[in-house]
Amino acid sequence: MDLDEARKAKGLPRRKRDDPKATAYELRIRVPTEFQGVMGRKKLSRTVFARNKREELRARIAEFEEDANRMLEDRTTGVGIGAQDVSPLSPATPFGEYVERYIALRSNGAIGRQTLANERRYAEYLREVIGLIPLRDLTAMDVERCLLQVPEISRRWANERVEEWKRKREQAVREGNRRKKKPLGSPRVAGPDMQHKILKFCREILNDALDRELVQKNVAKARFLSKNFKKSRPLIDPLMEEDAARFLHEVKALPLSPFKVACLALFSSGMRPEEALALKMGGVNVGGVPSARITGSLEHGTAEIVEYTKSDSSYRTVPIDDYTSREIGRWIEEKSRRLRAMGIRPGPSTPLVGELDKPLTYNVFKKQWQRFVEKVGFEGVRPYALRHTFATINLARGENIKTISVILGHASPSYTLDLYVGYIPSTSRELSNRYVSRLESLPQAA
Repeated sequence: MDLDEARKAKGLPRRKRDDPKATAYELRIRVPTEFQGVMGRKKLSRTVFARNKREELRARIAEFEEDANRMLEDRTTGVGIGAQDVSPLSPATPFGEYVERYIALRSNGAIGRQTLANERRYAEYLREVIGLIPLRDLTAMDVERCLLQVPEISRRWANERVEEWKRKREQAVREGNRRKKKPLGSPRVAGPDMQHKILKFCREILNDALDRELVQKNVAKARFLSKNFKKSRPLIDPLMEEDAARFLHEVKALPLSPFKVACLALFSSGMRPEEALALKMGGVNVGGVPSARITGSLEHGTAEIVEYTKSDSSYRTVPIDDYTSREIGRWIEEKSRRLRAMGIRPGPSTPLVGELDKPLTYNVFKKQWQRFVEKVGFEGVRPYALRHTFATINLARGENIKTISVILGHASPSYTLDLYVGYIPSTSRELSNRYVSRLESLPQAA
């Protein structure tokens, strides 16, 4: 698929490339059904650049096919799992060993870095409690026993980490580092959210074992597990209208900076914090009807922007208010001037929220956020609270729920309604009187 033509049709700038005369193409290979479990995906995709279709594009396609075939061969023969001698799988394989192999197979580009880190954390709990049980002997009661022990194990591990931190601090003091340090906070302990995620991960693993005919059924899908370890509702912590007005006043008083731009974008459009940090200079329309184009999000812990797929509901255009538009316009002019002074050419794909040609990382933004909210009297307020504030105040004032759902990037209005139903004013009071009164006010036919 020609990506340049697709982006042009959407009014978006071309993707950044080393050769300006090259065209961007997206190549796709559908993974055969029998190998989808091994590959961890249904299709492979790659973006390539070529000047012509006859030679360069054909060469890129051939390279992509060779790489895909090599990846499939490596995964089906056990290469890259992390051990030279891979024992054959059987129903007697310990569950913990099977979990390790499952993660290793997916770690070769099948899933993102953050997802891989999460799965390794879930695997630690599974190995701790039921890792030695053979696949064929695993029962739903074993899975339940593991899930029930998650808070206790988490608390033990957290206390061990705190003790280790204390020992390191004491050692630093003995070595002469007497710099004042903040007191250690109370350790975080896993709860229902982690239990649900571990259960979901366990189901994925046993589905894979079921496809390989190593187990007769997926015991993690037992009904009582689904009832007792449900996914908890997300935290809804919006600011009330008066607090929101005061917060906006404090943000407007800030000097022009990437942090101020990010806060204004969060407040005025309800976008996610990682989406605000991933905004690009060419994706913001500061003339006519102000709006911002959300095409990706910033990966936590890095300065890497991960693009959304075009079919994702998160890929959207959101409105922004006039003040935010003016401030963003001022910042774009200031940032462009700074970049040109350093010999860097700004472009549409240049990150908006950042001092130079790299976006502001989430960790840096979070530290700036914490200092700001403590200074202005909003200690404890999360960046995500501005998204909930945008949704709840607009819904309370009668804005269409479908419109709000699209702006927020939710999969459906039903999800938005379920999430914020408590903030939508009831219209049932005096409904019957209003209904009958309207009918009675109509002129009667002669």
